[in-house]
Amino acid sequence: MGKKSSGTSIFTRELFSYFNSPIAYIFIVVFVVLINGMYMSQFFLVGKADMRYFFSMLPIALCVFIPAITMRLWAEERKGNTFELLLTFPMQTYKLVLGKFLAGFVFYVMALAGTLFIPVMLSLVGKPDMGPIIGGYAGAIFAGAFFLSLGIFVSGLCKDQIVSFIIAMVACYFFYLSGLDFMAGIVDGWLPGVGSFIKTNFGMTRHFVSFQRGVIDNRDILYFAVMTTVFLALNMFSIEDRLRPKAKVFFSTAVGICIAISMVLNSLFMDIPLGRFDLTENKLYTVTGAAKKILGGLQAPVMVKLYITPQEKMPTALKNLEQDISDSLDELKVISGGNLDYKVFHMEAVQQARQEGQTGDSLEDKLQQKGISPFQVRSVEQDEVGIKLIYSAIAIAYKEKEEAIIPSIMPQSVNNLEYELVSRVYRMTLEKRPKVALVAPYTERQADAQIQAMLKQMGQQLPDQYREDKFRYLGAIMDYEDYEVSRIRLTKEEPIPEGTDTLIIVAPEDFNERQRYEINRFLAGGGNVIIAAQGHVYTYSSTGIQGVNIRPQKINHGLNELLRSYGVAIGEKLLMDERSDTISISGQMNVGPFEVSMPVKVPMQVLVTEETMNRDVSITSRLSSFLYLWGSALEIDAPKIEELKLKQTALFTSSPRSWLSEHPEGAALKPTDLAPPPAGYAGNQTLGVMLEGQFPDVFKDRPAPEWPKEEDADESVVADESVEADAKREALAPAPGKLLVMGCFKFFEEDIIRNGGMANLFINAVDALTLGGELIKIRGKIPISRTVKALGKMEKLWYRFMTIFLVPAAVVVFGSFRAVMRRKEKEQYMKLVPLNAE
Repeated sequence: MGKKSSGTSIFTRELFSYFNSPIAYIFIVVFVVLINGMYMSQFFLVGKADMRYFFSMLPIALCVFIPAITMRLWAEERKGNTFELLLTFPMQTYKLVLGKFLAGFVFYVMALAGTLFIPVMLSLVGKPDMGPIIGGYAGAIFAGAFFLSLGIFVSGLCKDQIVSFIIAMVACYFFYLSGLDFMAGIVDGWLPGVGSFIKTNFGMTRHFVSFQRGVIDNRDILYFAVMTTVFLALNMFSIEDRLRPKAKVFFSTAVGICIAISMVLNSLFMDIPLGRFDLTENKLYTVTGAAKKILGGLQAPVMVKLYITPQEKMPTALKNLEQDISDSLDELKVISGGNLDYKVFHMEAVQQARQEGQTGDSLEDKLQQKGISPFQVRSVEQDEVGIKLIYSAIAIAYKEKEEAIIPSIMPQSVNNLEYELVSRVYRMTLEKRPKVALVAPYTERQADAQIQAMLKQMGQQLPDQYREDKFRYLGAIMDYEDYEVSRIRLTKEEPIPEGTDTLIIVAPEDFNERQRYEINRFLAGGGNVIIAAQGHVYTYSSTGIQGVNIRPQKINHGLNELLRSYGVAIGEKLLMDERSDTISISGQMNVGPFEVSMPVKVPMQVLVTEETMNRDVSITSRLSSFLYLWGSALEIDAPKIEELKLKQTALFTSSPRSWLSEHPEGAALKPTDLAPPPAGYAGNQTLGVMLEGQFPDVFKDRPAPEWPKEEDADESVVADESVEADAKREALAPAPGKLLVMGCFKFFEEDIIRNGGMANLFINAVDALTLGGELIKIRGKIPISRTVKALGKMEKLWYRFMTIFLVPAAVVVFGSFRAVMRRKEKEQYMKLVPLNAE
């Protein structure tokens, strides 16, 4: 037997031994049915075209299935007394070990290939990001190789297959669970530092998660390569040392040396960036070109100061936080061309706690004045949940300007650190803060006297007046993004402030001629305007259709007269779409004394998905699906827009299975009103549009309208104001502006905007019109929710069969065919035996 063919012969022997018995076929069938079945059990309920759930549960399954592959590789040899015979073959030990390992590895890859119908199915029903899928399978291959080497090592130490299986399974679960923050935290609670040490040097979970996200980091490859090599080497030593005197001493020494080598290599390279490959479709984990452009174009360097609690004082789940932040800052430092540098300052919150209530010039006091304070995080010690105070904040210094602060950075926000930091740097380079005026309804209410008295007795105070405001979250978003926000009513007392860059109008009601005049003047003078208005709202009550009585109510927003002058209008018909979402209506059902929310799904609750968004525009290029609640379709007058020489950009539309309905005002909707009309669907309806260019002065040849008269207003004063407005109009210098119109405002209400992609839509629109699209490109670096298309029952049934049972059925057919052929070969051989004997 030649040296070159010796390892190959072992590989061939072991691989075919799987398929010469029912073991291989049973294993593949059970593996594919279980893994694919678990994934498909929730796929159509979630409706997302990704495999995150699949890869999150795969390591748990591999901890059971891979020991089942490896348990027989050496244990069966020893049980069948062929172990010593193998050692007498003229081949080197490493070839024997590698032959068995590669046979198990190829068999595992073949079983894993049985799950490939899932990405095929995803490509048919949606538009998945193939980067995380490819990365997930690469991680599954590396993790499988590691567990195989571990299982083969354990099999070489055992004579019984069952014992080998149990020990290998426990060992696999050890390496998987030790990489979880939760388990490391429990161990650290009783043995400080031990859980973190094991997690850092041996845990595989963190390394696998990187592949799952679609990032192939060379440090993760190195981890799996080192651990796989270590256990293959230990397997080789365990075989060779059986023939040596003092085998246990030599083997124990080899185990210690290999463990030490793995620890040194893993800890050494963990903190050294060795390069990585971002496989995601939009390079979610790579610094954007927009960030490079902003940082590279700075007129002066930026100094970033990271204030963070030392690693040894951090809770277990946050011990790698400093390293993760530093890695991100290192990337930004490289692409900035020397315009960004950073320093790390270690802070212990206990010092602040000791000085609480005292004033001084300590660093903690100065940081607190800047807006940097320690905050509470959860920690687990000795099976008890506790609270720790930690620092994790950034201060950004640029020129002589006031430092910008990122008050807290947690592991889940590290991926967004590029935007948080670069956006602040960008705004620090502006000559002035961008100014926005928000027009949205709110109500001032009087506080109840009894409640005030009760709170006063409890030592609390309630203001005499409070504001009931459904759109206050919009102001909070813009304030966080460092906009100067003015909340106005667009009245004579509260006009558009001087220097306003963008005017935002949400949920307008009964706008008068003078308000339309002000909007027109602002737009024609080069301002930017965002309008979110709709034609109807609905009331729900717990009787009638699907247990809910639904009545539409018309809204008179008063803007169509002006908007039609620009070639767009808010539709007055009811918008319906078969692609709708479920909402919960509270207070419509009672169980005893308790109110229970009722889920409702009707076609007015339109769901806008990625398929109907304009991916070529920064505003919607990276948005997730959002609820266009009770919104209206937009009426687009293309000839008018062309006549005005405006640039038209559709942002998002309804699905092709949408329609428009006319309905008497105040009447409840009937089942027929919620069904598609006999004439069929109306197709995609424009729901959001942006117009750019020089807008006409609609009131150019007309006198300026008067503000609505108050009861005691002096008519002569009103006339003087009208003349003054005319003079101001003549001084207006026309300039190109931007108008963004959306036929819905409900999705910007506080209760709704918090639970979807509407917040990103809003701030993207504000940024695009006020600052341009650079920041949006950075903010868009988040995984988006990729919704699958609507499927019928038979289509769902077919995809379930294809992913769960098609491969197992093929394996069963092939196994049956091979069994028949082997039986025939055996029968022919038995017939030839007597002839050869004669």
